[in-house]
Amino acid sequence: MITTTPTTTAAYSAAHTTTVPAADLAYPVQLRLPGQAGAPEGPVDPFMMYVIHHFFRRELADFAACVPHPPVDDIATWGALAERWSLFCETLHHHHTGEDEVLWPLLLERSNPAEQVVIYAMEAEHEVIDPLMALCTAGFLRMATPDPDFGGCERIRTDLASAVERTRVVLGNHLAHEEGEAIAIVQRHMTPGEWTDFEKKMGDGSTLREALTLAPAMLAGLDDADRAAVLTRVPTALRVIAWLGGRRFWRAHRRTFFYDPR
Repeated sequence: MITTTPTTTAAYSAAHTTTVPAADLAYPVQLRLPGQAGAPEGPVDPFMMYVIHHFFRRELADFAACVPHPPVDDIATWGALAERWSLFCETLHHHHTGEDEVLWPLLLERSNPAEQVVIYAMEAEHEVIDPLMALCTAGFLRMATPDPDFGGCERIRTDLASAVERTRVVLGNHLAHEEGEAIAIVQRHMTPGEWTDFEKKMGDGSTLREALTLAPAMLAGLDDADRAAVLTRVPTALRVIAWLGGRRFWRAHRRTFFYDPR
């Protein structure tokens, strides 16, 4: 929970100095991906934030489309879905924890009162999302556990489908809020170097095994043009990892979402 005391308007006016130079800079072209709600202009290029947001949206859309359809007694498929959901949860938790512990506190120190309202809302929205994720986790684990009471499992599947759809909507609204307002605050108060430092902290602790799954997952659902726009921005090493992990990822993806009717 962020505990920084909100800045009063008077204190802000007296103490605030602009961190980022005015618009005499040549700002980077901002990345735009399907479903993205905004891409505020400024000196920072938060393209990986937008890539991750697309990953979250695409994964939840896949889950929402698939969950109502697998037979309740297909334990192998439910096990694959539960495993994929676990990866999604871990990735989202890591992302939100980094924002709560690093990004929002930094911005609170520099923001005016109106901007602070947005930042506090970001954290509050995280707290709304967490119990929805936990509810879905419980449902996936229950469906992946063999049970002769398949009538009961039908009800659990229905409840799980509803919970996943609710999570998709709530998280989607949060991502749109972040892209439309919070990133604009980033552009006003952070330098490119500070953003790079934040991204490095977000990547701390990641393993090669995780990267071999997540790198191709981040590119899934992008058309050729969007995929190229992303790949031109990422380091060569990440492009190689995405290629190396691609075949295994897609094999697992097709198996996991076999019942997706789309």
